[in-house]
Amino acid sequence: MTTMIRVEGVAKTFVLHNQSGIRLPVLDNVSLVVDAGEAVVLSGPSGAGKSTLLRILYGNYRPSSGRVLVRHGGNLVDLVAAAPRAVLEVRRRTLGWVSQFLRVIPRISTLDLVRDPLLARGVGDAEATRRARDMLARMNLPESLWRLPPQTFSGGEQQRVNIARSLVDPAPVLLLDEPTASLDAVNREVVVGLVNDARANGSAIVGIFHDEAVRSRVATRLIDVTAFTPKGIAA
Repeated sequence: MTTMIRVEGVAKTFVLHNQSGIRLPVLDNVSLVVDAGEAVVLSGPSGAGKSTLLRILYGNYRPSSGRVLVRHGGNLVDLVAAAPRAVLEVRRRTLGWVSQFLRVIPRISTLDLVRDPLLARGVGDAEATRRARDMLARMNLPESLWRLPPQTFSGGEQQRVNIARSLVDPAPVLLLDEPTASLDAVNREVVVGLVNDARANGSAIVGIFHDEAVRSRVATRLIDVTAFTPKGIAA
């Protein structure tokens, strides 16, 4: 199997500068490997460090120590040591992120938002439009909404746009932060299918799913993040 993510000895301590520099250790000695075609789900109670670890994998948080290697263009790139421009390039071509929240440029139509990742990867305009329309239909978004900006949509509708945009062309590495939150049962089922399709096509997936039924259907492996809780720190 091809290794897509290799985490070596990662630790993270937050320093609360507005509280006299209090140090809050969250993760210690995280080491894991995720191969292409795996779906690794992070488990553990609230406060165990699941979201922190996911943000470290995306390069949003810089770890206090350790390495985060992501396979990009055939090479393993250390996101901790890489220049910001290199991290942005890894995100553009290799790392996909799906969160609970839609953050987009105002006044851009829903259809254009879903087309954009395809266009950025060199897909032709007509094909990008076709695939975006197919994905929006699969996500059960009414065609009457496709030409509208999603800022005024309901929370569940915005979440479906977010998922459509991220999974219309799944990245080689997908990081999923509660993608089924605020979705009804029908659309949770759609997302489970999309995630499993991406994995079957070779994406390496790391995610957080608090819905136990969803977790059991997408995970090929569970990692209990409390194993990386610093000694003396309750999760």
